[in-house]
This record gives sequence, structure tokens and C-alpha cells, in this order.
Amino acid sequence: MIKDKPKVQTLLETVFSNAVDKLLKDDTGRLTGAFFIQLDLAAGEIAVYDENEVLLEKNIIFEWAELYEKNPRLSRQAVHFIRVAIQALKTRRVFDAPVFMFPFRVLIVDDNFNEIETVFAIEETEEPSEGRLMKNLEQELKIFSKKIFNN
Repeated sequence: MIKDKPKVQTLLETVFSNAVDKLLKDDTGRLTGAFFIQLDLAAGEIAVYDENEVLLEKNIIFEWAELYEKNPRLSRQAVHFIRVAIQALKTRRVFDAPVFMFPFRVLIVDDNFNEIETVFAIEETEEPSEGRLMKNLEQELKIFSKKIFNN
């Protein structure tokens, strides 16, 4: 059992937030309809990739590595933590950023990017597309304005 659950949860939210931030700062206009997650629980490692298999964020969760030797079934608990972290980001409307295409999915994948499990999905029908489009255009305009006026 993981002793410091809030710490692990905060770390996971930071990992996914950093992945989103990297997409937002990317000047190529890259969009993604999925996050691929690779887990190496024995090492405590989590890696987040976009749908083009570009690494966005990688981190070590020491609690996972310490517990894996004692409990190889830690994977179910790890997936639960990932689901809770992603849901927290959804609640904070992180996935409203203009870098996401819908439907959007978060998948646990193996080293060859073969799907193991879908841990989260947002379908297009969850928000009216016109309202979402306007929000995305406004966000893109703000980013564009910052780039122009900062130079």
C-alpha cells in the first residue's frame, strides 16, 4: 500500500500538466488526440507521449519503485492513481487547451505503443463544438498575441 498518496497524486498531476505545457509551448502547432503512458513500475518510471509517440514528460515515482518488489500487483493501484490525476486535470479544464483534438484518450501502452488499457476518454459530444471552437480560437489568439508583442 502506498503510504503518501497525496504526494504521489500531486506528482502525477504535475507530470500530466507538464506534458500539456510542452504541447502549448510547441511552436509547430502540434495537436494530439491521445496521451500514451508507458509505465516501468519496477523502476518507478512514468513516461507520457503524444499520439505521434513524441516524449512529452518522464518522471520517477520512488514510492512505486520501493513498493514494486513487495507487491508486483501495484499496477492496478498505479492505474487508479493515473485515472484520479487525469480526472483532476479535467475538472480544472486543462483539456480545454487548443492543443487537444477530440475524441481524446489516455492509454497505457507497452514499449511498442500497443494499447494495454484505456484509462480515460473524452468524447466530442461532451461539449458543444461551437463553444469549444470559440474557446480554442480565443486561446490561440492570446498565445499568438503574446508571441508577437514579446518580440
